[in-house]
Amino acid sequence: MKIILKFILVLALIFSGYNMSAQTISSFNPEKFRFALSEEENPQIIDVRTKAEFDAGHIKDAINIDINKIDFQKKVVKKLQKDRIVYVYCRTGIRSLRAAKILSNLDFIRIYNLEGGLEAWEKHGYPTKKKNNKGNL
Repeated sequence: MKIILKFILVLALIFSGYNMSAQTISSFNPEKFRFALSEEENPQIIDVRTKAEFDAGHIKDAINIDINKIDFQKKVVKKLQKDRIVYVYCRTGIRSLRAAKILSNLDFIRIYNLEGGLEAWEKHGYPTKKKNNKGNL
């Protein structure tokens, strides 16, 4: 009987730890994502698309860290604070969810993923910023 109780306790601890890390990632629809952003004074927003995609249009104040680059993990650890919320998005929400899982594994506390990505954001009529091409006449 003691062995069974110990086994159950160990399983409970393992699964509670797993659930805690899974809770660090929240996926928000565009309305909730935008509201959460508006509540932050200086939000950490990362766009995990390619540079070309980012330059074509991105959420204001976002920084571009391409999920497909080999140094993705190194860059996020260098540029972002783990104890603050990280807002993450891509074009459709697939790459950003993958990035969110990486951030969670790197011990970031809270990660908010944009459901549907920038496509959903734009469908709601929310603004994007394009790269300033002054000088490229």
